[in-house]
Amino acid sequence: MFKYGTQTIDERGQLEIGGCNTLGLAKEYGTPLYVIDEAAVRQRCRDYVQSFRAHWNHVDVAYASKAFMIGQMVNLVVEEGMSLDVVSEGELKLALWAGAPASRITFHGNYKTQDEIRLAVASGVRTLVIDCLEEIDAIEQEAQSQGKLQAVDIRVNLAINVYSNPKFTTGHMESKFGLSIFDHTAMRAIAAILQSSSLMLRGLHFHLGSQIQEVKFHQQALERLGAFIQAVTDAHGWKPSSITMGGGMGVNYSGYARPPTPQEWADGVMPVFREHVAPLCEENVIFGIEPGRSVIAEYGTTLYTVGPIKPVPAGQDVRAFISVDGGLSDNPRPIMYEAHHNVLLAAHPNAEPTDMLPVRIFGRHCETDRMIESAPLPEVKTGDLLAVQCTGAYTYAMSNNYNRFMKPAVVFVQGGKSRLAIRREVFEDSIRTEMMDGVIAYEGR
Repeated sequence: MFKYGTQTIDERGQLEIGGCNTLGLAKEYGTPLYVIDEAAVRQRCRDYVQSFRAHWNHVDVAYASKAFMIGQMVNLVVEEGMSLDVVSEGELKLALWAGAPASRITFHGNYKTQDEIRLAVASGVRTLVIDCLEEIDAIEQEAQSQGKLQAVDIRVNLAINVYSNPKFTTGHMESKFGLSIFDHTAMRAIAAILQSSSLMLRGLHFHLGSQIQEVKFHQQALERLGAFIQAVTDAHGWKPSSITMGGGMGVNYSGYARPPTPQEWADGVMPVFREHVAPLCEENVIFGIEPGRSVIAEYGTTLYTVGPIKPVPAGQDVRAFISVDGGLSDNPRPIMYEAHHNVLLAAHPNAEPTDMLPVRIFGRHCETDRMIESAPLPEVKTGDLLAVQCTGAYTYAMSNNYNRFMKPAVVFVQGGKSRLAIRREVFEDSIRTEMMDGVIAYEGR
């Protein structure tokens, strides 16, 4: 088996995470269950901060909270010296509620409502990242009405095509995100902001996408950004005091991939930043990155209980259809973009697969709810516990109540102890917004 984070095999031959036996976790908290390896997540955060600060003193590592955002995750990244980026009123309010300083929050989004802009300005967020020309007036008017000088960044589209799932790429010419540097839109935005008495143009931001496996794309982007900064300085005399490189390195979903480590990423991009970008910026320019998936994905595991097992007629490419007690309501990634996850038999993770064909794993939901196309597992019985690997990112974050299934619990594990971070939903949670004859159907009593 490929082990992520602190995963190991205990003396009983069973899967252990953070010093906690997974069968014991399932018995205590039920299944499906999201298990977060806290020590491994913290180490990953430190790796990012230390790797980039080894190259440049003025570095800001902002966790892309969309990947997995709950209160205890906010606490964790703040404790590890990181900032946060958010893209909605809900994410901003949760970050503030959980204790994140507004001065360490960046507000993103290609469509910010007026209410969101008002809240962001009132909260004192570090910066709002402008994604379209129309936002400039909206943010300026809100800053004026509140009597504030609001810092803003501009998200530029550098037209960099990366090798990744098309559903993950955000920096190409056809992307909905950012202002193009090629049709003068970004330059027009800069000119407009520099004329404002209520906005302060802090810096430039770009984002290439997610699951990027090679450093070269960020290197190309920084070189292209440097040329654009020179053109801006020539035209307007402005230099950025902040450069943010969005988009994340890939993670090892298969167990065989080898995406760059934080150290390799820093070693690859920071010399390019020093040569092509930093000399064109203000002194002590802040260099920012925004990792999300690569912070949390590999250190989350989802536990499921096996239900019915249906043998498959001879001649098929799998030996059985196995149903588990979760599915697309707790992990829609396989349905959305054919995401692959490895799976282990928690009681015998080192057991060799049978000589028979693999199994296909399905969830409980309508649609096909095909979770894992082909899993080479040993003999599996109803009631067994399966551990689906690398589910820390975009699983709980995308969870839903399809078919009126309730969202699972989330536990953090570390040093042999478990801590409930999100309790399992109950039916009453799902009807708190229901109305019957104009009356709230359930008031929590």
